[in-house]
Amino acid sequence: MRIITKSQLTAILKRGLIVGLGLSLFTPLVLAAKMEDTQKKQLVDNLREQLSSQYVMHEAVPAILKSLDTLQMTASFNGASEPEDIAIQLKTTLQAYDPHFSLWWSDSNNKTDKPTYEDWFVKLARKNSGFNRVEILEGNVGYIDLWGMDNIYPESRTRAEAVMSLISDTDAIIFDVRNNGGGSVDMVRFLSSYLFAEKVHLNDIYWKQTDSTAEYWTFDDIKGDKHINTPVYVIIDEDTFSAAEEFAYNLQVLKRATLIGETSKGGANPWQRFDLGDGFIAAIPIAKAVNPVTHKNWEGVGVVPDIKADKQAALDVAYKIALQAIQKKSVSVEQQKEIASLLSEQLQ
Repeated sequence: MRIITKSQLTAILKRGLIVGLGLSLFTPLVLAAKMEDTQKKQLVDNLREQLSSQYVMHEAVPAILKSLDTLQMTASFNGASEPEDIAIQLKTTLQAYDPHFSLWWSDSNNKTDKPTYEDWFVKLARKNSGFNRVEILEGNVGYIDLWGMDNIYPESRTRAEAVMSLISDTDAIIFDVRNNGGGSVDMVRFLSSYLFAEKVHLNDIYWKQTDSTAEYWTFDDIKGDKHINTPVYVIIDEDTFSAAEEFAYNLQVLKRATLIGETSKGGANPWQRFDLGDGFIAAIPIAKAVNPVTHKNWEGVGVVPDIKADKQAALDVAYKIALQAIQKKSVSVEQQKEIASLLSEQLQ
């Protein structure tokens, strides 16, 4: 085994002779990947090609390409050689147009690299399908807090059924999707199925690659009682995203829920990964939601609440409104007293 001095190592590095020398150092030598100008240009060219052919909002493509041209002329981009830095600059440029855009780099030559993030649906599957908290608040208000929308499969369906069963006898329901990062439209459909008497057309998704539109309706077969006349409230904030936004938007448009909180993040376009070469991956939206009633969606503008409230206060506001709605219903004298007491406490 050959041992070399620091000065020898420096000389070898300059000549690019590290590979094959069988060096032994006290700490592993990790060489950061560097990108030449020609590689950066090829990367941006590949990105431009994928955007032009794949991005669903084709009318926005010219402006995005112009922004990439502008980025390439900046000192920060020209001076960047670290792949991670280049990826961040490109991602920031893209996300100014669509929050579903993303771009990242991983060292494909380093087999010991571990993924830096957990797949969203893997995380949902191991963490109760996104259901954080389910309880009956005083006054008989059902409360469901969920941070993501899982796919529908036997285990997630059982969890969702258990959640809806727990609040089956409540007089009002609050869905809290603050900080909900979205996920699957099928969970949106499943939860919504409990809120309508008949099958309802919730949303459509247009797919650019096939030039086709898929319709999304509530489920025919759900287990348990429906909440046809139960007042429903959905709490949203600036971090409510994607499928969680669809859940709120659908119910608002169909006049089935009152939305409370802050305008949501504004992401309505499903995406797909595309390999740009040299370890770079781009997430590009390749489809868009189209509501069957408004013929629009919430992309870039977010879902606007019916009642605005700061995210920290939104639950208290929703709870108060839910109690007031129950108070107007034909409930028992004891429940009326309980609600009056609860509302009085909120005023103090």
